Formats: sequence, C-alpha cells, structure tokens
Amino acid sequence: MVSQTLASLLLHMPRRSVLHVHSILLQMIRQDFTLSVKPAPLRSRVPDKNADKGHVWEVRHAGLLGIKYEVAVRSDLVSAGKSEDGQDSIQDGREVLRDVVDAAVLG
Repeated sequence: MVSQTLASLLLHMPRRSVLHVHSILLQMIRQDFTLSVKPAPLRSRVPDKNADKGHVWEVRHAGLLGIKYEVAVRSDLVSAGKSEDGQDSIQDGREVLRDVVDAAVLG
C-alpha cells in the first residue's frame, strides 16, 4: 500500500526529486550500511542457515516494491530524450536502468 502511495506521489514530483527517491530506494535494497545490533531470533523461529546475514529482508523487499512502482509510473526516467529542464537525460536514463537491473538481480 505504501508503494502504491509513493507511485501516486512520484507522478507529480519533478525529475530531480524522483532521482533522489530512487537513490534512497537503492540504499534500502543494497543495504550497504552496517547494522550495529542484530535482534535476537525468536525461540519459535527456526534459524535459517542460508539467510543473508546482516540484511533486513523487509527493508530490501520494500525497496524493490518502490523501484517496481517507480518504473511503472515514471517510464520517462529510463527513456532517452530531453528532461524537464532541457538537459540531455540519456546518461541518467542508462544509470537508472542499470540500477533497476542490478536491484532485480540482487533481489
């Protein structure tokens, strides 16, 4: 539901703001930051030996959903052409597309 709300907001945001949201979503997916304290597992949960250590899957999933809706409603981000301010956006479009593919592979 939050991703759908984000999508409705992204429709009305300027390209610069959308690119900023895009970078935040990528941070959520990649989780390059270090976790200071990892919560102890619940006793009823069976520990998964294949779990990705140091990453919070809910945060990664939320970031992937956000990217999904971002691409769905703002296809202009990955298309070549002129941006709102008249600057060439071919390079930006390629970077965004590369980020989306990398996020999908990571997910």
